[in-house]
Amino acid sequence: MVRREQYERLERHLRSDGRQRIEMTFAEVSAVIGAALPRSAFDYQAWWATDPKHTQAVWLDAGYQARPNLTAQRVTFTKTADG
Repeated sequence: MVRREQYERLERHLRSDGRQRIEMTFAEVSAVIGAALPRSAFDYQAWWATDPKHTQAVWLDAGYQARPNLTAQRVTFTKTADG
């Protein structure tokens, strides 16, 4: 199980990158957090949702929304209007 602290590495990565649009493979996200993503990240769009109650949704704290492509195993982080 991935801990919140590991997901915070992704938040720091997104903040330091700062681009309007950041595309990453699921493997790249795993490398940043230092752990494998859970199976649900590969199977469910909802895992990438904009629900701040989700432990992994650190992209919201960095000012991004996540748009996954489960088939391609890629995610696009896009800055929100207030991000």
